[in-house]
Amino acid sequence: MTTTVDTIIIGSGIAGLYAAYKIKHYSPTTTFLILEKYKKHWIGGRASNDTFYGTEIVTGAGIGRKHKDKLLLKLLRDFGFRNPHEFTINPDKSYLNNPIDIKQTMKTLKTHFNKNKHKNLTFKQYAKRTLGTKEYEKFTSSTGYTDYENEDAYETLYYYGMEENDCCWQAFRVEWKNLVMKLYDYIGEKHFKFSNKVIQIERDLSIHTEDGAKYTCKKVIIATTIDTVRTLLPSHPIYKDIEGQPFLRLYAKFTKKSAEIMKERVSRLTIVKEPLKQIIPMNTEKGVYMIAYNDNNTATTLKHHLENNETNRRLYEMLLEDSLDIPPNTLEIIAIKSYYWPIGTHYYKPLNRELYSSREEFMRMAQRPEKDIIVIGEAVSRNQGWTEGALESVEAVFVSNNVVLK
Repeated sequence: MTTTVDTIIIGSGIAGLYAAYKIKHYSPTTTFLILEKYKKHWIGGRASNDTFYGTEIVTGAGIGRKHKDKLLLKLLRDFGFRNPHEFTINPDKSYLNNPIDIKQTMKTLKTHFNKNKHKNLTFKQYAKRTLGTKEYEKFTSSTGYTDYENEDAYETLYYYGMEENDCCWQAFRVEWKNLVMKLYDYIGEKHFKFSNKVIQIERDLSIHTEDGAKYTCKKVIIATTIDTVRTLLPSHPIYKDIEGQPFLRLYAKFTKKSAEIMKERVSRLTIVKEPLKQIIPMNTEKGVYMIAYNDNNTATTLKHHLENNETNRRLYEMLLEDSLDIPPNTLEIIAIKSYYWPIGTHYYKPLNRELYSSREEFMRMAQRPEKDIIVIGEAVSRNQGWTEGALESVEAVFVSNNVVLK
């Protein structure tokens, strides 16, 4: 049996939900379906919340940026989240050896950057040449991330937002799960097909799923991570220039005695050495902390030690004691809970200027690979790694007043 609708959206992450929201809001007569390969529990993708020992925690996407995330703030207001809690980001780097001045280093790197001379370099290649290996290692240690290293140097310098890895800026809390479920309720249950993994898009826009279902439509919107985009659009080499990278959030619940020690040592976002990288208090009264927030090599190293067992809890006790200058055999962890994302964020490889005149042209082509196929998500935005990027990618291909795909 074949199901026919006007538009098929592949993926129920925040980009897919936002696209469906705009269709439903501005063009209520348009018929559409969202095909999601996972169960309903995973709606929202990398934007969700969970509960751990009575504490609400984020599973993927973290916070919003008050002065940058305009679309996200508007979406929150549209769904009744009027005054999200605001706070200042001011990372504690006191446990690092010789942390570097990130803002001053970025000024130095921008001053020496030559768009023609350095056009084919990744940020890591360019920054190492400019700063030297030792200073570069201090830089990566001080930022708390490595998700910019293999990105186009120009993109990292001017669009990554390195200042957000430093003091001081205003952030706001997002109730991701509540936002996602409000979007779900608004869009309507009948528009969702969960546990429907799309495996092929034919030239006539026939869509086939793993369980043998077939759908036909006039427009296809792909709202997935880059691995799925490549699978569904194998004849488009442009997607080889976009890469995904792993991220990990790891939480721990401490005994009352250990929680008091953690409270003294970690009062706010704290950047430490590898492999934990970042430690964040979630609920100091309940002794719940995010004890690792990391990416790439450190994330893939720790992914083998995420089961909540005595061996792994002891491992993290030792890593925390070492990272926070706490005497050995002091901390005691009751439980751990993790969220490992094989693709947590995306980045652009150095731009091939023989094929694309600018990053803007590259993004337009990546977002519109064919006349009736659209690709959205933070992967194809200028705000990679942020929910705002996912929303921006939708705005880039929609005309809001009548939802005509550009």
